[in-house]
Amino acid sequence: MKTKFASFISFIGHPLLTLSVFAIIAFFTYEEFHRALLHSSLMVAGIFLPLTLKMYLNSKKGKYTNFDVSDKTQRQSWYVFAILVLLTVTIILFATGQPRTISLSVLFSLILMSISQVTNYFVKSSLHVSFTIFLAFLILPMNLMLGLLFFCFAILIAWARFSLDRHTVKEILTGAIIGLTVGTCSLFCIR
Repeated sequence: MKTKFASFISFIGHPLLTLSVFAIIAFFTYEEFHRALLHSSLMVAGIFLPLTLKMYLNSKKGKYTNFDVSDKTQRQSWYVFAILVLLTVTIILFATGQPRTISLSVLFSLILMSISQVTNYFVKSSLHVSFTIFLAFLILPMNLMLGLLFFCFAILIAWARFSLDRHTVKEILTGAIIGLTVGTCSLFCIR
């Protein structure tokens, strides 16, 4: 029962899922329908779809031991791909004059991913934890209670990742520190 619950929490707390849902909700809440549809489509097609496909296909081929790319060595090639995707989208967003909040949010995601890749040479940080904390900081200015709820959710995700033996306490704390650092910076820059 505990393992099933931890797996469920880990699944719904996967960064690709939480960030996708957040982006779509934020777009449709703060933009007119046509712009929200365009921006949501661009984010899904430009970021989430390529990353999900790479993870899925490489898991199926056996290049990754699992969809989360939990192996530290396997993560390096995934990080390179993810950073290139985020860098490309960031450049496109700024070059085409997209809303500042969207452009900066993707830029800070790129920064978080880059820090995580460098850190991965020493310790495999938890991206589930770091992105959930980062997301909490993005939500705070929109809805204080929901932002605080996401901080609590990060604790639950940390427990799930530890319970599933996907991360050690050190890896979870490293992810939390990265998420707190990038999230705090984004909070002050995006406002």
